[in-house]
Amino acid sequence: MAALEESGFKLPMSSSVLNVDQLSIAYDGRNGSHSAVSGVSLHIGQGEALGLVGESGSGKSSVALAILRYLPKNARIAASALEFQGREIRDLSAEQLRQLRGNHIATVYQHPGAALNPSMTIGRQITETIMRHRPVRHDEARARAAELLEHVRVSRPDRVLDLYPHELSGGMQQRANIAIAIALDPSLLVLDEPTTALDASVQSEIIAILHDLRKDHKTSVLLISHDINMIRRSCDRVAVMQSGTVVESGVAADVFDNPRHAYTKALIASIPALNYTKRDGRLAETDGPGLAAHPTANDEAAGARKERQIAIACKGISHAFGSQPVLSDIDLDIGQGETFGLIGESGSGKSTLARIVTGLQKPDAGSVELFGRTVAPRVEQRNLAERRDVQMVFQSPDRTLNPRQRIGRILGRPLRRLAGLRRGEVRARVSDLLQSVRLAGTTAEQKSRSLSGGQRQRAAIARAFAGVPKVVVLDEPTSALDVSVQATVLNLLNDLQRDKDTTYLFISHDLRVVRYMADRIGVLYRGRLVETGSSDQIFRGPNHPYTELLLAASSDEAAPTPVAIEAAGTQSKGCSFADRCPLALPDCRKAEPPARQVAPGHLIACWRQGS
Repeated sequence: MAALEESGFKLPMSSSVLNVDQLSIAYDGRNGSHSAVSGVSLHIGQGEALGLVGESGSGKSSVALAILRYLPKNARIAASALEFQGREIRDLSAEQLRQLRGNHIATVYQHPGAALNPSMTIGRQITETIMRHRPVRHDEARARAAELLEHVRVSRPDRVLDLYPHELSGGMQQRANIAIAIALDPSLLVLDEPTTALDASVQSEIIAILHDLRKDHKTSVLLISHDINMIRRSCDRVAVMQSGTVVESGVAADVFDNPRHAYTKALIASIPALNYTKRDGRLAETDGPGLAAHPTANDEAAGARKERQIAIACKGISHAFGSQPVLSDIDLDIGQGETFGLIGESGSGKSTLARIVTGLQKPDAGSVELFGRTVAPRVEQRNLAERRDVQMVFQSPDRTLNPRQRIGRILGRPLRRLAGLRRGEVRARVSDLLQSVRLAGTTAEQKSRSLSGGQRQRAAIARAFAGVPKVVVLDEPTSALDVSVQATVLNLLNDLQRDKDTTYLFISHDLRVVRYMADRIGVLYRGRLVETGSSDQIFRGPNHPYTELLLAASSDEAAPTPVAIEAAGTQSKGCSFADRCPLALPDCRKAEPPARQVAPGHLIACWRQGS
């Protein structure tokens, strides 16, 4: 506060921390001006949390950038008021803005790893933030850094201070970002999609941390997200944005339980419920550009375990990065035409297992079988048929689509190499592929940068299906998508599976999505498969204590309960979950529990369950 007053910025007393009145934003480009935000009004009181929800392109982030004065030079802004604690933000000098952002407004962004400096330890990054704005010694700043990590529920903070970002899971990285953001006790915390890529338990813990900040420090929160369930659980009020305007606002519970605007109703209808599966019907889709309405269908046979050929079998898969175990003796099989859901926290080994199945990562031990035949551990060593039969869809379509090439060429390459089509046959097949993922034929002439996120992901799915694969590994395919686009992609995947009898290994941190999609589910914790069973068995119980934690964290009724977590370390001899388990006994730390059957097809690795 003193620093700002010295720079000429005195904050008057005001009950409203943030007041935005009739905000409009337009971006100037080569083809004229594009309106991004029109007439948006918001206010946030002390200690209050306001959720700003809407799909990509609705203007949410532009509003945040205007509040932070981070809009690009080609942006034109107009507003009746844009005030922080009663002072007009647009009047501030560059130095006053720097002090405002450092001392009074802090931000937390979507990708925790990208926000941290990979060449600096966590401790150095927090202490430098403190010392830049406060006249303290290094040892005092480090002590404060340890207190901050403890405040965001990181156990053994002194150890974490000396770690680099790459040594932390996504959830730990985001906690470090929050610690940096609150280091100077800001009055307003702006969070832009802070939990998009995080699993349910870490999301719940971060919600609890925000609750503590508001209660203990009277911190006001502006939470920007397309995750309606997170907004519902963490915010007092909500504003719903569509096409640059606020179409509905009010108390969060009232808006989500009794939505009045058609757009809000459509968003809520797009979200899978924890008791809703693909056998119950299709997810509601909102019509949009290039998005054709699709008839409702109900596949009665979907989800029933059939005695069919085993498509993928993992036999004793183990892997470590250096001295750090990532996977430990994983055994699982997936039947042809089945969707096997894989859930677990960040760092549990889900993506590593996916890369091993596809041949992108060689395991230290164990093997992968494809339709009863052991395949080479590296994709380069597999024959053409094996490479064609197993394809992968990544979380970010940008990892799959070359931004320099047109979509038609991107799809044409696997059609020639994997499907063996002649050049003259490729064009017709590209058109068929685009139609199968509900993209216009003209998309073939476009580059990926001209497509929306949902269109890019559908193009990536089309590429994966180009060679008519028998197995598709989907690693968080919808986590970065809006809920309505997510519904379209999930319906599309089920349609393709039904038509092609494709097998899916489906990885997601969103338990609602897994419940809707999966026939069977496996639960990974620190590289160990602690529970497997049908979707109904997993969601109805009995469960492994870790599965219970995940299910509780995903429940709408769940009260957010912060849990102290620490950076991943070497596995103990006993149960990997013993240190966090409310049921643990001394014997649980002595030996690893075997997987025992509690019902046909339902296995739990726990000394207390299934005995």
